[in-house]
Amino acid sequence: MLYSTSTQFYDRLSNDLIQLRKSGVDYDVSIEVGKEDANIYKVHSNILKSRSPYFKKKFNEISFNENHVKLLKFPNISANVFDFVIKYIYGGKFSLEKLENSVIFDLLIASNELELDELVEHLQTHLINNCASWLSQKSNQIYRISYQVKNLKIIRDFCNDIITKYPNSIFESENFHSLPEDALISILKRDDLQLEESKIWEYVIRWGKAKNPNLPISLKEWTSDNFLSLKETLNQCLKHISPYFKKKFNEISFNENHVKLLKFPNISANVFDFVIKYIYGGKFSLEKLENSVIFDLLIASNELELDELVEHLQTHLISNCASWLSQKSNQIYRKSYQVKNLEDLYNNIISKYSNSIFESENFHSLPEDALISILKRDDLQLEESKIWEYVIQWGKAKNPNLPISLKEWTSDNFLSLKETLNQCLQQIRYFSISGEDVVEKIYPYQQLLGHQLFSDINIKLITPTKPISSTVLPLRKISNTKLLTRISNIMTNENAHEISSWIDRKEIPYIENNPYEFKLLVRGSRDGFDVKTIYNICDKVSNTIIVLKVKGTREVLGGFNPLEWDNNNDKWERAEDSFVFSLKTAYMKNSILSRVDADGSAIYNFPNQLELCFSVDLCLRGNLKTEKKCYCANGDYSKPIRSREFISPSFFPCFEKYFFSVEEYEVFKILLRK
Repeated sequence: MLYSTSTQFYDRLSNDLIQLRKSGVDYDVSIEVGKEDANIYKVHSNILKSRSPYFKKKFNEISFNENHVKLLKFPNISANVFDFVIKYIYGGKFSLEKLENSVIFDLLIASNELELDELVEHLQTHLINNCASWLSQKSNQIYRISYQVKNLKIIRDFCNDIITKYPNSIFESENFHSLPEDALISILKRDDLQLEESKIWEYVIRWGKAKNPNLPISLKEWTSDNFLSLKETLNQCLKHISPYFKKKFNEISFNENHVKLLKFPNISANVFDFVIKYIYGGKFSLEKLENSVIFDLLIASNELELDELVEHLQTHLISNCASWLSQKSNQIYRKSYQVKNLEDLYNNIISKYSNSIFESENFHSLPEDALISILKRDDLQLEESKIWEYVIQWGKAKNPNLPISLKEWTSDNFLSLKETLNQCLQQIRYFSISGEDVVEKIYPYQQLLGHQLFSDINIKLITPTKPISSTVLPLRKISNTKLLTRISNIMTNENAHEISSWIDRKEIPYIENNPYEFKLLVRGSRDGFDVKTIYNICDKVSNTIIVLKVKGTREVLGGFNPLEWDNNNDKWERAEDSFVFSLKTAYMKNSILSRVDADGSAIYNFPNQLELCFSVDLCLRGNLKTEKKCYCANGDYSKPIRSREFISPSFFPCFEKYFFSVEEYEVFKILLRK
């Protein structure tokens, strides 16, 4: 048995310090507490300073009197309360058992003022755990105090919970108008506030008017300045109410049934149902929604000025729907740029998927201000010479009458293009373009640039240290990650990152800096769909990924083989790092990873029988496109990669529904990046 060599004597220490305080021996501080019949406490500065930052500061500010004693007064703290404070400071112990709740609360306020943080936290917890009924009855009064006094977050949150359930206790109180602004805002932020939004609006207006007592009583007499005054007062509060409905309800009159009618022909019932759930309940799930519906919900929420929901939906799309954003980036960018307040979304698209915007069919129709906003981005992930080419291309499209051959261009032609591109050309980072690209790409269009700028570009290339007069824009912050190009006709770059993380057995997928390169070896549409083709090309090649798109269902299935494929021998092999998978797509919510069991037969290498299989969990046979012979069963991998309806219960399927053919397949060699 192990025995501790340290011993604790806290009780004796505590009692000795309490006796020291009572005796008053060697005291150097006199504290006067209370207003009438004040009590005097003779205490020791070193003990108080060591226990409280407040006393440490105070004693540094106060000088000793002629008796070498420092004097302090606390008229707002009762002797009863301060007695407990001193017991805590000297002895670290006291009992709250016989104290009234109001005294405990006063002790909390005093402890907070004296910066006794440990005691403040203890008293808040005690009140909530043992005095909840009393707090509820006094919630209005206590809530106000908790906002006037710092560090009472625990009490404040408790009162917030009560107020959201019983909002009339504060909104209908006599002192509602004196509620601090930050207290009101904290209530308005609550998603579970049990009041209709129109009623909340009325209370907020009433509170704002009370803060501006000189406003005319009749709204008909209000001037623009009156509205401006109220707007400035309510600036922070209005952010937490839908300004859209506020304006609309003010514009629309009640009908004969005392009902206001609104129409939203551009918002589907499915989308508006989620809007109403958010407005009334503050909660809903996006889990089963298609990405396109979430995007429509974002557009509708933005139109209805539901700022909190807009921010949440943008964050959700960026964090959880990267693949879909990539596929739809051009379309989404145009839509988000046309709509205000979607900066987070289109900025994310620009920085991550700029290629898809510039290479899209509709790039030439991009509005000028949208193009300029892209060019201004420091994190635009493109080489500057490539950006220059895209800008020239966009400008030419705006001037369709320009000659096709540059040799035929006149000065007027260059002038027309220069006028079109005037604002865009100012955003090019010319001094980060290589000399070779300046000669090949800039020089033919030098008439678009001012003489001084073109001269300075050349000076910097020849003598980099020589001063120039042209403005030098900062280099773009290109990610260290190699700019991704589409490596596959089947999977996205996001899928490739995910597969790489599976190879490394990482639980969290790589987001960037993929350590592996995917080198395409075989593609069905290019090389043929026969299994023998795979064996011929991949003979003696290890560390390969096969991905395929199932005809009819658009599932993307695949497998990783760390071993070499063998074109000459039929055999089965163990490979503990092998796995099969189904990838997340627009039609599949989540990817499925299935690793081989410890003793399982991972790879069936049968070139002579035209079979290439990962056990029987993913089996490719014959001509993958013309013959419906591929299948998935329950074999030596941990779980099925297709839904149960497509998984054969036996090692070899007996029914046609279990077989499938392939639209496209690809095989990649996985290489470690240099």
